[in-house]
Amino acid sequence: MVSSNATEDTINYFLKSIHSQTPSVLPEFFMSDKDHAQMNAIRHQYPNSCILLCWWHVLHAWQQNFVVSHYPELWEVLKKWIHITDQAEFWLSWEKIKNLAPKSVIEYFKTYWLGDTIKLWSAMHRMDRNIFQTRDTNMLVEAWNHLLKGNFMQRKRNRHLDHLIHILVDKEVPYFIH
Repeated sequence: MVSSNATEDTINYFLKSIHSQTPSVLPEFFMSDKDHAQMNAIRHQYPNSCILLCWWHVLHAWQQNFVVSHYPELWEVLKKWIHITDQAEFWLSWEKIKNLAPKSVIEYFKTYWLGDTIKLWSAMHRMDRNIFQTRDTNMLVEAWNHLLKGNFMQRKRNRHLDHLIHILVDKEVPYFIH
């Protein structure tokens, strides 16, 4: 989605436009970075689709809530915890996390990542799925987006559509072909 405004209304309008043009295409899964505006719009337009959280983005969010260098053992446990498929092992790991983490981090996990949210990110809820449904984003799209916005668009967000198409066709494509 190319937008300078990622509000729920904008995303909803975008998804509604796509849905109206391709009503027979009903995505089974969406991958998100836990952007609530995005997730609400997806739920509104595609209520039967499953939303999964990107593991890279989940880990990135977690590490923003404590100083990783002060808790290296905790960080190692968290990086493995997200990929645990066995339920007993998952909850055993949670007990270990509670012993390693400061109280504020434990409360953060209880508030934002446990409960119904577990189904969006935990590998134990991604069992019996194909390789595309068990992965996170590979960051290639994010890297491409960074290159597009940072280099080719000179960090200017609001571009006219004709200028954006020019950049994509005349600059970005030849760059990648080269």
